[in-house]
Amino acid sequence: MKYKLYANDSRHPAVHRKGLIYITIVAFILCGILTLNAQTLTLRSQLNFPGTFHTDVWGYVDPNTGNEYAILGDASSSSGFAVVDVTDPDNPFQVSSVTSVPGFDVKVWDHYVYTVNGGGNGMGGIVDIADPNNPQPVGNFPSSHNIFISDDGYLFLESPGIRIYDLNTTPENPSIVWSGGSEGHDATVIGDRFYDFHGITGTNIYDISTISNPQLLVTIQDPTITYHHSGWPTEDGQFLYICDELAHGSQPDITVWDISNINNPQKVDQFVDPNAIVHNLQIVGNYAYVSYYTAGFRVFDVSQPSQTTLVDEYDTNQSSGESFGGAFGVYALSPSGNIFVNDWDNGLFVFSFGSPTGTNTNSPSHHQPQKFLLSQNYPNPFNPSTTIAYQIPSESHVTLTIYNALGQPIRTLVNEQKSVGGYTINWDGKDNRGRPLGTGFYFYQIKAGEFTDSKKMLKVE
Repeated sequence: MKYKLYANDSRHPAVHRKGLIYITIVAFILCGILTLNAQTLTLRSQLNFPGTFHTDVWGYVDPNTGNEYAILGDASSSSGFAVVDVTDPDNPFQVSSVTSVPGFDVKVWDHYVYTVNGGGNGMGGIVDIADPNNPQPVGNFPSSHNIFISDDGYLFLESPGIRIYDLNTTPENPSIVWSGGSEGHDATVIGDRFYDFHGITGTNIYDISTISNPQLLVTIQDPTITYHHSGWPTEDGQFLYICDELAHGSQPDITVWDISNINNPQKVDQFVDPNAIVHNLQIVGNYAYVSYYTAGFRVFDVSQPSQTTLVDEYDTNQSSGESFGGAFGVYALSPSGNIFVNDWDNGLFVFSFGSPTGTNTNSPSHHQPQKFLLSQNYPNPFNPSTTIAYQIPSESHVTLTIYNALGQPIRTLVNEQKSVGGYTINWDGKDNRGRPLGTGFYFYQIKAGEFTDSKKMLKVE
């Protein structure tokens, strides 16, 4: 495999996989430019719906079955969204669709999908997906260009202006709690920080400790940014990545800001692709997952924000150039660790990202779950290893134990205090003494506070 790197300043050469410079791993090592990261991006599957204008993508986990779903927005004339079962990432399949609501931007909270039409007119839709095979439209709210839902159940609408709705009491008929501004474009809300990417005027960061009275902390402006389109903070909240959808030529597509001193943000890095424009990103752990329009899907290492590095990429689209099209939406918050990309023309791409041996992280995702959940392992049946995903909505002491068919404990995978989040962990098919186990049924059980659940899996030779 060849690794590519973009110019983030004069220290690095700009490269791009469509017609520019390719440099091998050996060349990078000899030049001292890149430390090889063992993480790799793997395409698991693709599912297309011809005639559909694919837009945003989000995820949903059925708390009753543990099945994972991708919610795919559609901004074509038929509009709406599709519900795709991605529990088996190698074999996704559509289970239902809704065409009576707009589908430009889609988000999920609890068992509801909230959608808007990308403009400021008309109404957004609310659809109950408690039964993913039979979604039910149940309500609406004023539409907008973009929406985001905080983990504690507040719906943020961007453009025209900013509006915040409370979903906790009446999710099918949300009530407005605050409004302000006249423009806006995109929102990201993590904890008590609201990041308002406000187009040509800058990026506003608010303290929303009191949701009905947001306090503006700072506005980030920079002459190299044409349009503050979207972005995401690092997990520690110390850095902010801002995407400029209208950057062209030598303008930076993404700028990196040190916001540890909120009163004095400092730009610490930037990167440029003169042959493509960026759309959206999400940061989970040490990686940024980016939908980069015609350049496809890209993954960056953000463990050192001042030296952000391209790790891997996948071209989802046949188009090229600084134009709209290609990879539109990206969702990297699923408990399984799988990543969903919705390509304008080519539909859903399901990726896994990890080490070549398939070992997954045992650190929390940035997304705050609302329920305890133990998912079915994947693959199942398996040989020699499998991955187990779980999520906890409150800090808990977690044990995750493997049992044989006789109910005897044979391997402890987790036994420690865990913070709120979604986790994945790999079981290598061995017992506590490192001995490989034979073919047969095994059970895994989670205990987290008062929550207990178990599932069955099959190891084959």
